[in-house]
Amino acid sequence: MTRTLLYGGSFDPPHIAHVEIPRDAMNFLQFDHILYVPASRSPLKDNMPTSNHHRLEMLKLALADCPWASISTIELDRKGTSYTIETIEAIKDEYDELRLLIGADQWEQFNKWRRWEDVIKLANPAIMPRDNLEVSDERVLPIQPITAGSTDIRRLIQDGKSIEELVLPTVAQYIAEHQLYL
Repeated sequence: MTRTLLYGGSFDPPHIAHVEIPRDAMNFLQFDHILYVPASRSPLKDNMPTSNHHRLEMLKLALADCPWASISTIELDRKGTSYTIETIEAIKDEYDELRLLIGADQWEQFNKWRRWEDVIKLANPAIMPRDNLEVSDERVLPIQPITAGSTDIRRLIQDGKSIEELVLPTVAQYIAEHQLYL
């Protein structure tokens, strides 16, 4: 029986918390696998992400040593705005149990998601806590909170500051080689 956490996002760039905190959630929930789903374009974000190619390559690097994780390009292949409910409906029959893994910041705006009630029915969310964000819900996992986000990392790069403690070395090297976020 495969118990899978579905973890979507822009991953722009993927950082250490995108790897460690979901792994902690998987272990706490006693699931077997995390399916990472990079979004082509998030409906609740105004900014355009870095190209799909770069984000996918960085995510592959970030997960290279994670046998418990895989990547689905279903939303990248779909192109345009990504809706979680469409992804869940497309893949739900492939797994014995499927839960959505989201950050507390996303849970705060969850009622704005397309067909959010159906998302709850089909893949009851598990919520990763986030620093400086108080969410009161039984779905919040008692694990280490997410401290820094991709926005912080992009800002540090623009300011010429080090990101070495926030991303894996292979991801930092990729960012530098391709001059991303400058």
